[in-house]
Amino acid sequence: MSRRGESKRFILSVVGRIFGPIGILGPFVIKLKCLLQELWTLGVEWDSELPPKLRHKWQQWSSEAEGLTEIKIPRFYLGNIDQEISKCEIRCFSDASKSAYGTILYLRFVTCNIEIETSFICSKSRVAPLKSLTLPRLELTATLLSARLAKQVSSCLKFDANIYYWTDSRISYYWIRGDSSAFKPYIKNRVQEIQLLSDPMQWRHCPGKDNPADLLSRGTSAVKLAQNELWWHGPPWLKLTPDHWPNRHRDILDSELCSEELEHRSSVHVAVTQQREALVDINRFSSLKKLLKTTAWVFRFVNNARNIYKSMDFYITADEIQNAEYFWLKCVQSEFYSAEILALKQNEQLRSSSEIKSLVPYLDENNLLRLTGRLLEADLCFGEKHPVILPRRCKFTELLVIREHERIGHCGVSATLTQLRKKNIDT
Repeated sequence: MSRRGESKRFILSVVGRIFGPIGILGPFVIKLKCLLQELWTLGVEWDSELPPKLRHKWQQWSSEAEGLTEIKIPRFYLGNIDQEISKCEIRCFSDASKSAYGTILYLRFVTCNIEIETSFICSKSRVAPLKSLTLPRLELTATLLSARLAKQVSSCLKFDANIYYWTDSRISYYWIRGDSSAFKPYIKNRVQEIQLLSDPMQWRHCPGKDNPADLLSRGTSAVKLAQNELWWHGPPWLKLTPDHWPNRHRDILDSELCSEELEHRSSVHVAVTQQREALVDINRFSSLKKLLKTTAWVFRFVNNARNIYKSMDFYITADEIQNAEYFWLKCVQSEFYSAEILALKQNEQLRSSSEIKSLVPYLDENNLLRLTGRLLEADLCFGEKHPVILPRRCKFTELLVIREHERIGHCGVSATLTQLRKKNIDT
């Protein structure tokens, strides 16, 4: 290889000549982009010889480029499917490392005979900025790139497709489902845009080993890319029914982060109100924090008594606290709005005498009553656009008001109600 072929100028010209609008070769190309960034960081002159370590990387990439002839690119998304399509979905994966971050999109087809196929749509990758960022921030930036690309792709399709997003970052997953106003500007701005481009409930968590976007963040050779089924079709469980997909995870996070910033989707099953009263008497508590902790400990005891695999942690987790809060929200709504909940479950109109009919309530995926309102297009987080509906006079609402009042430094009634209504609303 000539000296001209081992300079920063020539490598930049190679990067500029690569035309890949849909990013099929993303994991291979990102290696060259990261090499170019290293040259900039070290201050190598345009026509100077490359340092030995970087020269070796360039020569290795050049030799691996011969493997590109092994890659065959299909022109038809449906592959060998010759049956009628009953459902089409877009599945988005994102990931990041200290070197790069990226996202990849797939089409998931379900036929009338419940045969499922997946097909690569496109990918997009970026080198990590020179300004050092923490890995969680890079992961969040990757999820934002995923939301932007999905929006662009869906606008080009001539059919409607449900969009779902996957990330292997637990912290980003919690941030996206949380209240953006609680974060610092960098995180706040990106979470707000993600929540504007997508519904937080569209986001899922998956194991890192099943995330094809990992290849975009770390790179791979052309030969390995050609043989990588994870890259071309996504994880194997995408071709299975949803009950085979990764389930929600449990994780212990910083206590302040959990209580102030995180909002995690949980599912709590309540049989009857009498059981709740027998377990925990809410009238004996003057603090919402103590009520939720006590309820979480009771739930853990019951869970340990029923299951072989017992939780032996010394601390209550974020999931357990959120489970307790959802439990009490369900109990309160079941006590005060049982008729409305039953009507909504049966797709019936609310009675004209219902005190919450004017709020146009709906049941979310956790069967909690939320306000529909007129803020769907507002630049607000999910909790502010769809607050949980609570009765005005009940013990749980009282404890919730006290907590928010103390959290904002004992400000006045107006400030307390404003803070409270970001997630909840009185009737």
